Amino acid sequence: MNIAFYTEWEISPYTGGIGRVTSILTDCFRHQYGWKVFAIYAKTIPASFSKTEVDGECQGRLHDRFGVRRDIGRNTGRAAEFIKENHVDVVIVQTSMDVPMRLRTALHRIGYDTKIITCLHFAPGTDIFLNKLSDIRKVKPFSANGIKTILKVVFSVVYNPLITQLTRRCYQKAYCFSDLVLLLSESYKEEFCKFSGVRDQKKLMAMPNPLSFNNYLPESELKNKKPVALVVGRMSEYQKRISRILSVWGEYEKRNPDSTWHLKIVGDGASLPEYKRQSMELGLKRCCFEGAQAPIPYYEESSLFLMTSAFEGLPMTLLEAQQFGCVPIVMNAFSSLPEIVTDRRNGIIVDNGDAKQFLSAIEELAADSDEWHRLAVNAIKDCQHFSQDSICAKWKKLIEEVTK
Repeated sequence: MNIAFYTEWEISPYTGGIGRVTSILTDCFRHQYGWKVFAIYAKTIPASFSKTEVDGECQGRLHDRFGVRRDIGRNTGRAAEFIKENHVDVVIVQTSMDVPMRLRTALHRIGYDTKIITCLHFAPGTDIFLNKLSDIRKVKPFSANGIKTILKVVFSVVYNPLITQLTRRCYQKAYCFSDLVLLLSESYKEEFCKFSGVRDQKKLMAMPNPLSFNNYLPESELKNKKPVALVVGRMSEYQKRISRILSVWGEYEKRNPDSTWHLKIVGDGASLPEYKRQSMELGLKRCCFEGAQAPIPYYEESSLFLMTSAFEGLPMTLLEAQQFGCVPIVMNAFSSLPEIVTDRRNGIIVDNGDAKQFLSAIEELAADSDEWHRLAVNAIKDCQHFSQDSICAKWKKLIEEVTK
C-alpha cells in the first residue's frame, strides 16, 4: 500500500497536534504494516526539529481558501504528478478542506485515480478565527502579521461573513471530492452537516487521534505526585480562555491562603503577555508560567489538569494528562468531551462558564486524596482506548476497505 499525506509542515512530531498524529501514523504504516509513505507539504520545519522518515517527498502549498495565490495551480499539478509517479493508493489530506477538489481536478487531468481521505482536526466550523477589535492590542503593528490582523479587524464586517461563507463552501467541496471525510468524534457528524449544509452523512466517519505517547504512568508512582494544577496548551484566549483559570485560581488562593498547591502554565502564544499581566494584577503568589516546554515531566509531577477551552476537536493534551494520572477538570464546551472524560470516573466535568463549580472541583480534589487517587487510576486505564496500536489498527482497516 502506498500512502501520501498532505500537511502544512514537513512531517514531524514537533509541529503541533496534527504533526504528532501524522508522525505516529507514518511510523506505524511504514514499520508495522510495511507500507510506503510519501509526504506532500507546504513548509519546511526548523532545523532544530527532528523530521519523520518517509519514502519520498514533494514540497508545494496546495491550500488557499481565497484561491488567489498564483503558485497553487502549479504546485497542485506537481503534486498530482508526484502521486502518479509513486503509484499512491490513498492521499490523506491533514490540513485545509479546499485541497480535495483542487487535487482531484489535477489528478483527473493527468488520468490518474486515487482515493482521497480528508481529515478535519477541529470541531466543525471552528477552524475559522474571526477577528474583533480587541485583537488589535495583541499585534506588533509594523509586522506583516500585525498589518494583516489590523486590516481584518477594520474590515471585519465584510471579512468575517466572507471567510465563514468560504469555509462553508470548502466543507461542501471536500465532502463532494473526497472518498471519505474523517471527523474526530461521532458527535461531530451532525455539526458538520449543520455548518456545511451537506444533507447526508454517507462519507462521514469518526476517527479519533491516538495518544501522543506509548508509555503510561505506573499506578505505583501516583504517590510521587505533587500538589500542582497544570495547564498545557497554546496561549490563545480566543480558544483556550485561560484568563478564566487565572481568575478561579485567584479565588482559590484567597480562600486557601495556607495551601501548598501551585498552578503551572506550560505553553506559548499571543495571549501570554495578557496572562502574565492578569496574574500580576490578581496578585497570584502560587502561579508560574513555564513557557514552551516538553510536557511529560509536568504531567508526571502534576495532580490536576485544568481546561476551560471554548472549543476543541479531540484535545490531545487531555488524553496526555490522563496517561500520566493527571486528573482533568474541564468545562463542558465541546461535544467530544464525554468520549474522553466520564464525569466522576476519570475526571470532573463542570458546566461551561461556571467558575464557582470549577473552583469547587479544584478544592474538592485538592482536599480529598482518596477521591483524587480513584479518578487518577481510572484515567490511566480508560485513556488506553486511544492507544497508538488501537487507532493505527482502525486506520489500517479503513484504508483496506476504501481501496477494495
